[in-house]
Amino acid sequence: MIPLRIYLVGLPGSGKTTMATMLANRLVYQPIDLDDLVQQAEGLSIPEIFAQHGEDYFRQKEKEALKRTFAMSRVVVATGGGTPCFGDNMAQINKNGLAVFLNIPLAVIAGRLGRQAGQRPLLHQAEEDEDLVEQLKALYKKRFSFYDQAEVSVSGQDLNADYVYNKMRQYLEENQD
Repeated sequence: MIPLRIYLVGLPGSGKTTMATMLANRLVYQPIDLDDLVQQAEGLSIPEIFAQHGEDYFRQKEKEALKRTFAMSRVVVATGGGTPCFGDNMAQINKNGLAVFLNIPLAVIAGRLGRQAGQRPLLHQAEEDEDLVEQLKALYKKRFSFYDQAEVSVSGQDLNADYVYNKMRQYLEENQD
C-alpha cells in the first residue's frame, strides 16, 4: 500500500517539483511544494526571505511548513534541496511518510538550472557551466548523507512517474511487516 505522504528529496534542480506533480497525478494525490508553503506563509520569495532574514530564519519557517504536511494525506511533497539536511527533518520525513531520493546526474542538473542558478540562494551565479557543476558537486557531497537516508533512491536523467512509482512499490513489497 502506498503511504499517505511521499516526500521527494534531492539537490536543487533535480526535478522534485515536476516529479511531485507527475507522481501525484499518477496516484491521484495532491502535489505540494514546500517552498511554496513557506513563500505563502511569509509573503516573500525564497531569495527575499534569505536576504531579509537569513538562512536560519528560512530553515525555521521551512521546518514549520514541513510539520504542517504531516497532518496532510494523499500528498506528494517536493521538499527544498536543503530541507532534509537541517535539524531532525530527515528523521521526521521518514517517520511521517516515504522519502524518495531523486539522484540526478550533476551535469543534467547544471543544464536544467543554467542561468537560473543565481535565483537559488545557495548557488551563486556561475560564470560557466563547469563552475555550476563544481558548486553542485560540493553541495552533493555535503548533503548526500542526508539524502541517502531516504527509503527509496532513484537514479537517472529521464525519470518518469511510472518508474518512480514502481520503485516505491518494489521497496514497499520488499519491506512489508
